[in-house]
Amino acid sequence: MDGAHFVLLPLFLIIAFWVLYTNGFLILSSKRALAFIGTRQGREASFTACTGQIKRVVRFPESRTFHFAFSPELTRGEVSAALLDHGTQLLVLDSAVQNGAVSAEKGRPYTLVIRFRSASGKYTLHWN
Repeated sequence: MDGAHFVLLPLFLIIAFWVLYTNGFLILSSKRALAFIGTRQGREASFTACTGQIKRVVRFPESRTFHFAFSPELTRGEVSAALLDHGTQLLVLDSAVQNGAVSAEKGRPYTLVIRFRSASGKYTLHWN
């Protein structure tokens, strides 16, 4: 019976983390920074010397075209926001392209990825 716990507990944790991630409650973050303060939804953050990325699943409440506005205020480096549908980039926003639109389906899982390249500053990302 004790051996079964070593198999069942990790299996349960993997399934629990997968369910939380695919429903947008768990954020995958692989970054390094001297300082980072951000919201759970990933819509805004302040950071110093940040490199890496943040990934989270986004599900839209209705099927329609959503308009995105990305406002990076950087003192150095680069930051970008990408919306993916099963690995296919639908939209990439950065300092050069700060607005865009995507036709989304209700309930479909999209991946929001914020990428940092030696960046210092802050950003906000809004959609409606």
